[in-house]
Parts: sequence; structure tokens; C-alpha cells
Amino acid sequence: MMSLAGSVVLATAVALAGPLPGPAPYVAEHAPASTDLGRQVLAAGDGWASAEGGTTGGSSAAPGNVHEVSTRDELAAAVAGNEPKIVYVKQGFNANTASDGTAITCEDYATGGYSLEAYLAAFDPANWTGPASGPLEDARKDSSAKQRERVRVNVGANTTIVGVGDVQLTGFTLNIDNVDNVIVRNLHLSDAYDCFPGWNGDTWKTEWDNLVVSGSTHVWLDHLTLDDGETADAGQPRYFGERFLRHDGLLDVVRQADLVTISWSRLSGHDKSMLWGNGDGATADRGKLRVTLHHNEFVDLGQRAPRVRFGQAHVYNNVYRVTDPAQYQYSWGAGVESSIIARNNTFELTEGIPAAQIIRNFGGTGIDEAGTWVNGRKVNVLDAYNAANPDAALAPAVSGTAGPHLRIEPAPAARERVGREAGSGQGS
Repeated sequence: MMSLAGSVVLATAVALAGPLPGPAPYVAEHAPASTDLGRQVLAAGDGWASAEGGTTGGSSAAPGNVHEVSTRDELAAAVAGNEPKIVYVKQGFNANTASDGTAITCEDYATGGYSLEAYLAAFDPANWTGPASGPLEDARKDSSAKQRERVRVNVGANTTIVGVGDVQLTGFTLNIDNVDNVIVRNLHLSDAYDCFPGWNGDTWKTEWDNLVVSGSTHVWLDHLTLDDGETADAGQPRYFGERFLRHDGLLDVVRQADLVTISWSRLSGHDKSMLWGNGDGATADRGKLRVTLHHNEFVDLGQRAPRVRFGQAHVYNNVYRVTDPAQYQYSWGAGVESSIIARNNTFELTEGIPAAQIIRNFGGTGIDEAGTWVNGRKVNVLDAYNAANPDAALAPAVSGTAGPHLRIEPAPAARERVGREAGSGQGS
């Protein structure tokens, strides 16, 4: 198996091998000089995060700002602050753990008289209409706030976080909020489990994402694995006729975040997976949310891979595998003022899922899609979508651009490489 560092070098070498298809302001010039993942920077030309000054994370950290962490509290302390810093995660641990190492249960977080049994009894639609409100809903919110203090870890600017080996962090929301210049690589982020879902009158709403990029710029997310662990929402019970969800998104990019590259990662077994732009009325996102998604593997994602509003998304050389038609809704969601440029992606769809289902229109006007392979053959997915949805047809062009990118491979070649190299555990 190729190492993560080796794959970066190979990707850069490929970039130099031939002309770029489509618009690209510049191409990769050199591979990272260091074999130490913590000292590596994003190669020039590698997606939107390489634009406007590039992304270096904490690569310039002084020796005193290089940390090795093995607990939740060590991680939270090490990633705080804005000075350049490198954080090596040496072993896996759970966010729902006290400082003395003991596990924290949902019952431990509960406060103000909250219990699930009492909540279900109080807001049963047979006796209650509309969203939950009142003292018991306040107690749920307070309980949720207590959990948030443990599970959400805020990452400071100029930070590189690297997993050493194959490291799994369970129960975390890694929060990259209103900072610049962050790199996260080679980590398995699993089961951002919400103890306290809330009833909004129609469905259950949850809080935690595995990773959130909110209002931040120059972010490189590479060789990550994101999933729901042992508590997939599809296996949760139904209350009030709706699935009792325990997870929100896997990887959201929201609130004017910009210049993000997501590469060589594996996302699996989740419903609402990647939301880029979180409101049709969030007009401040115009000109922002420029994200590159390349060489990632997506397995049994129900929807949002990604769903885009306002942003400019370049989606190339990714592999989508869908084995459960009962859970699958769509992959590419074209939202309000979105510009999705999709090139040379591969879909492996189980029987009963047509190519037309790959796209869904959420108020968009177009999607620029080409070179897509579906079940072993090249398919014009946009034509298939438009034929099946004439009343919500999309144009074959968008207003945005692809931005900088490395050489786009033929879909079959990318499929083989992604199958070997995507996900955490590739580094050393």
C-alpha cells in the first residue's frame, strides 16, 4: 500500500505529466520537501485551498509548538491558539471521556430533569402540536450544551493535525470556526453521537457533525475517514413515526467558509453527509464556499455528496459506491446559485438505482458534468437526470469556475487509485 506521503508525491508528478483539462490558474510545481506529514504543506495547484496564498497549516511550528497527544483534554489544549503548531495524535480516544479517563454517558450529561422517556411523553403528537417548547425542552438544550463542552474541539489558526498510524477519534466534532490556514490529515473521525435530539414538530433534529468548516479559509482535509461507527442512524428506532437520528453531517462547509480542498478521504454509512452552504437566504455566501473534492471514496451515503448552495464546487476523480437503494436519495444536490463542476467521477450503483438519481435540483440552474462512469460505462448523467425530471431540468453550464487543480485522470484510473489509497491509516 502506498504511503500518504508517497501519494502526495505521485499526485504532484501526475500533475506535471500533461495539460490540465478545463480552467486552472496554475498547476503543481513541486511536491512537499518533507517526509514528515506534520511539516508538509498543500502542493501548489491542489484545489481551491492552494489559491490566494496557499495552505501551510502549522508546518513552520517551532519545536516548542510540536505536540503529541493521547487524550481528549490534551488534544483540545494543543490545537487552541493561533500560533503555528503541529499536533500528532498518537492513539485513539473518545470525546465522551472525563479528565480522569472515565466514560461519560448520556445520563451523565442530562440536567434539569431531562430524560428521553419524559421527553417522548411530553411531546407525543397525540397530545402536543408543533415544535417542543417549555421547561423540558429547555432541559434538553441545557443537557446538549453540557455534551457540546466535551465533544466539540475548536481548532485554532495555523494548525496541522496528523494521526500517527491508523488512529480513531470517537464522538468528536472537530470545529474549524472562523480561522485561517488549517490542515487535518490521516485521522478516523467516527460517531459524532448526539445524546439529545430535539423534536421540531415534523422530524428529529441533531447537532453534531464529525467535522465542520465554518467561516474559515485555507483548509486542507486529507486522508480522513468519517463514519457513524457502531450507531448508524438507519438502525435507530422511530419515535412519532420518524427516525430518531443521532448524527447530523459528516463534513459541512458553511457560513462563508472558503478555499477548501478535501482529498483522498473515505466517507461511509451516513445519510446527510456534506452540506456546503446552510441556507437559501444566506446571501453572504456569494463568492465564498469554493471547495475542491477530489480522489475520495463515498460508500453508502444517502444524500449530500455534496449538496451546494452559492458555492463553487469542483468535484473530480471521486468514487461513489451505493449498495442499499432503500437508503440512497441522491449524490449531487444543485442548490440556489450553486456552481458544481463534476469531472471524471465513478459511480457503482446497485440494481434499482438509475443514473438519473445521482443529481437532484434544490433550486439550482445548472450543473457542469462530464466524464462520469456508471457501472462500468461512460454516462451523461445530466442528460439522464433531465430526461427523468423535465419540470426541474438543469442547464449544462454554471457561472463559477473549477479553480486550481491537479491533472484530472480518466475515471477508471482514478477508481483504482482511490480504492487503494483513500482514507486514514495511510501515513506513518
